[in-house]
Amino acid sequence: MTEHPLYLGLDLSPEYTQLSYYKLDEGVPESICHSDSKDTYLLPNIMFYTDKYKDGTGAKDESGWSVGAVAAGKRFKEDGVVVDRIYQKTIINEDTEIYGTSYKAKDLLVKMLLLHIREFTKQFESYEIRRLVVTIADADIHIIKAVQELQKALHLSDEQFEITSHIDSGIYYIFNQPESLRNNSVVLFDFNSSGLDYYRFDITHNKSPEIVDVFHQNLKDRLTFSAFKKDDEELDEQFAAICQELLAETYVSSVFLTGIGFADNWLKESATILCQGRRVFVGQNIYTKGACYRAFGDRHSKVLDRYLIRSEYTVGFDIGISLNDDSKTFVPITRGGQEWFHTKGKLYIFPDESNQVELIYRNILTGDYDKEHIEIHGLPKRPPKTTKISLEAEFYSAEKGAVVIRDEGFGTMFPTTNKIYRKEFDLKWEK
Repeated sequence: MTEHPLYLGLDLSPEYTQLSYYKLDEGVPESICHSDSKDTYLLPNIMFYTDKYKDGTGAKDESGWSVGAVAAGKRFKEDGVVVDRIYQKTIINEDTEIYGTSYKAKDLLVKMLLLHIREFTKQFESYEIRRLVVTIADADIHIIKAVQELQKALHLSDEQFEITSHIDSGIYYIFNQPESLRNNSVVLFDFNSSGLDYYRFDITHNKSPEIVDVFHQNLKDRLTFSAFKKDDEELDEQFAAICQELLAETYVSSVFLTGIGFADNWLKESATILCQGRRVFVGQNIYTKGACYRAFGDRHSKVLDRYLIRSEYTVGFDIGISLNDDSKTFVPITRGGQEWFHTKGKLYIFPDESNQVELIYRNILTGDYDKEHIEIHGLPKRPPKTTKISLEAEFYSAEKGAVVIRDEGFGTMFPTTNKIYRKEFDLKWEK
């Protein structure tokens, strides 16, 4: 039986999930609608569970779970439990009780995403997820850790799975549109239930590396959809004033509008301002399609190969060590230039008798660096070069994290002490 290869882009937002797959025959992403909601790509983040059992053991029947539009419909027709606010509960780490069983928020989030994916994949007799890229609305550590559990649940390798931001997937979408749309700066307005966000992408050419600078303004205090109580005229007037102000700052080739706030037909005065010498596009599935372009890669990733994307999520420095040779050779643990969610690296060293490590934090643009000498205390006396140490960098944000140092021992001759040291870092990247 031939397996259907799938390259998937999944957009996880607070209220909705969106899913797209790469159409190999047409060379474009296609967004997915669930069977009960063919008029929208927005798959509601809601589950429903009916209290059924497979046998007398008390084991929960997995077929009792439903998701999205199907779950929303069942809540009014069947006895059971509605599971909602899953995204929000994951952020605050709030458990949910269902028929006497307590579920961790992150486990419910993973279950929900699995159900969304399985609702789509049930049409195939056999399939293989070649790559899945999940784009997230919030760089919240609880969301990121939960989504990382999805990778394990789907048995995907690191090469088959990636987490990215709305910013990054938005750029992937924009750069896979005609080049004429980005002759100058590009603007993205994201208007969701919590309010408006503004992103401007400035593209620097004729330098090495070429840079996409991302400027982000949180405008939720100026424009919140619910505050206007469906007064479309007032909403249009307020948004028009924002557009007039922001679009006057620089030359803009194109504007992209996304989010449920733009779903209704209220753009009148603001549309006139937006369209003055610019191309304007409205779409709810920009992020999921951008993630899908990234999942497939190939020619779609090549359009961004020469660019450094410099956003609030980009790690701006390499982390490594200096060898004690004449050239003071730099050996990296992690390379900067990527979002911190998927900046990973590990290095093994065999220190001399001093058990000292010199950490280097090097700016990826200027080459300037900071040094830090770390003395690893408490290790047993061993012959030179028989202590194996691992150095691994982990990030909490683009600028904060820790280098984790572990004693790995040296085979059966010198077992590990299981000692772990953490050296925190907090480095500003001057953009």
